[in-house]
Amino acid sequence: MADRILLNELEESMMRLKSKVLSGVSAPKLAASYTMVIDGFIQFCRQSTDNSSTPQATVEQYYTHVTKVKPYEKPETAYLKKLARPVFLIRDEITAQPLLNRYSYGKREIPHVFADDVRHYEQWLAESDCADETITTRIGRVKQFLFDFHDTGNVKLASLTPDIFVSYIGRLNGRYTSVGKTNILYTIKNYFSCPRIGSQLTFDPSPFLTNLHTNKHERLDSCYTPAEIRQVLNAADRATAKGKMFYLMMLLASVYGLRVCDIRTMTFSNIDWKRRLITLNQHKTGYYLELPIIQEVLLAMLDYVKNGRPNTTNPHIFIKQRSPQVPYSNNNHFANFISEYFEKAGVPTGDKRSGLHSMRHSLATSLLAEGVQINEIADILGHASPQSTTRYLWSDIEQLRAAALEVNPYVE
Repeated sequence: MADRILLNELEESMMRLKSKVLSGVSAPKLAASYTMVIDGFIQFCRQSTDNSSTPQATVEQYYTHVTKVKPYEKPETAYLKKLARPVFLIRDEITAQPLLNRYSYGKREIPHVFADDVRHYEQWLAESDCADETITTRIGRVKQFLFDFHDTGNVKLASLTPDIFVSYIGRLNGRYTSVGKTNILYTIKNYFSCPRIGSQLTFDPSPFLTNLHTNKHERLDSCYTPAEIRQVLNAADRATAKGKMFYLMMLLASVYGLRVCDIRTMTFSNIDWKRRLITLNQHKTGYYLELPIIQEVLLAMLDYVKNGRPNTTNPHIFIKQRSPQVPYSNNNHFANFISEYFEKAGVPTGDKRSGLHSMRHSLATSLLAEGVQINEIADILGHASPQSTTRYLWSDIEQLRAAALEVNPYVE
């Protein structure tokens, strides 16, 4: 780390980072704090005596130096928390990751010994024309496998043996449903099929990754009654900019069944104000949709755009409230924010999910309870086939009918 050429590169990288970060920070004290931490990292690198340390490992050491806790745990004081965020930014700048507006403490990073492999796999998926959401999901599953593998003391994929792999598969039991376990193993199979990854293996794992079966009816996916969805909608504080934005997001998911990716990437070009239509090509399937903007959605949209949305020329409808005021990243599903509204509304969630996708699923369940045909629900949800829809709707129809309530607030 003390190599002069590397230090020069780091200094240039940190200058770019300061330019990015400070352009969106208006508070002088906060700007000074960010500058102090970023400049301090360069000084920390100059004083480092471990020349073999990787940049990622050095950032981890610096995080502990700054926050007095292990990387990347939650600091004990508000002041140290303020110092932690620029270290997260340093880490992401060095590893060429997108800078986030919000970071979660305790979130594990990929062990650096596997980082290059994961980046290569991500690029391989992109070159195979995989959707961004698919890439994000697969990378997340691969990371969990590598965390487990690394925690057993292994630092290279060549160390993977049949016994180690069987033990890993066994540890999935009880932690995931059969569907979840199969999805993980299918992703690992795909990971091993990447030429760079597969060439490192010293045995053929295919016998463990064939004939993967699932019990698709093992559990009911997360759904809620229309009355519960209305409670969650009403929990949004529409006097605030944040409340206006998430109220509109939740309406788009619960009224139209839009996917999170289509909500997140929606632009003003998707809104036909004159005809009162939302028009879009769905991100996942490419299917074209025209959706009538009902009165409640229209009023919520106007309220957010006029009174809640940051003042920016960016064409995306949903913009981060905090600086830098840019669209949300592709890996943001707003789960934490939406879960807060479920909790505030007093809607019991139990083991069910409580995000925008659960609102989409709840719409499908309610439509089935009202007697809407499967193929029509598939069209509404934008599924490629009715078979995709049945995954949402396997449960007893009469039970769903009993749970369904009138949804007058959702229609004109």
